[in-house]
Amino acid sequence: MKKYILVFIVSFSFLFAHAQNEDFYKHELKAAIGTPSLIYNQVVLERNVRFNNPSVSYLYRPVKWFWMGANVVNYFGNTLHYTWREYDTNGEYRDFSKSKRKYAFTFAPEIRFSYLNRTHSILYSSFSTGWCWENGYDNASQRYPLQRRHLHITWFAYSANFGKNSNIFLGGELGSGYKGFFNFHGGYRF
Repeated sequence: MKKYILVFIVSFSFLFAHAQNEDFYKHELKAAIGTPSLIYNQVVLERNVRFNNPSVSYLYRPVKWFWMGANVVNYFGNTLHYTWREYDTNGEYRDFSKSKRKYAFTFAPEIRFSYLNRTHSILYSSFSTGWCWENGYDNASQRYPLQRRHLHITWFAYSANFGKNSNIFLGGELGSGYKGFFNFHGGYRF
């Protein structure tokens, strides 16, 4: 068993050593839009709601294959419409209606490991976890504002670099969690 672990560690280190080029940008600003998976919404959050969630992130790269930073994610869910009737003591009534929109804000630190760093493309995976603040409205019931821990794992991601210095990028991520099952992004490295 120890031999297998040693072979894995050595192979993994060669992968990172081979995947690097000499020049790299240390800072990254990224804007993305994602669609949360139905599994995440129905199983983890116990909701049957589909929505898009925009995110903004900053990442710092101290070495060629390792990134660290943070995400800010907002998402707006469905709009709930409430109608009710109130009676007074004379038997007269008045109808009321109100709409509330599901909203959540997430702040999550992130770490990223890049497998392939070429001039015009980067392949990577990442992990982030953080806190989410929600107003607590959904289809099932009306709840008070709540906080919960959110998690996101990017299993596979691709970034294509453009521009004169290859510092403008577009790409996509395949993952699971609060940022979405499919996540499309663009940004700038400097």
